[in-house]
Amino acid sequence: MMRQLALAALTLCGMPLAAHASGDDFAKALDERYRAIESAIKARDSARWFEVQYAVDAVVTGEGAKQALRGRDGLMPVLNDILKNTRSCAIEPDAARQASTNLGYSFATFHCNPADTTAADYQVRALLVWKKTRAGWRVAAESYTMGSM
Repeated sequence: MMRQLALAALTLCGMPLAAHASGDDFAKALDERYRAIESAIKARDSARWFEVQYAVDAVVTGEGAKQALRGRDGLMPVLNDILKNTRSCAIEPDAARQASTNLGYSFATFHCNPADTTAADYQVRALLVWKKTRAGWRVAAESYTMGSM
């Protein structure tokens, strides 16, 4: 059902579904992105995190957000805050994903450990809309909520 909804959304966005990127190529590219994101988080490098995950015009919104965050200026304060309060995150991709030549989607759960070792670990699940840029696949839009897939 989720896959059908996502395909319908991509169709409405004008994506030519006949021109699909190879599923294996897209999965490999996302795995490389996820490992780069984990590495940036572990290094506590918010600038690198932004560069390896997001397109310059990315829009992010989710649970508890008062408004959508837009671009680097909107996201950097949030990424800095997350790094200040998070020790590490492991990203678990869900099998639900698809891509055309230049646009795709995926679901993932971020399993995170807070910097405060007395606090409980937490999970964030995200729907990520990816676009192909000169730098490779980057998130153009993200919607998140607390919990795992």
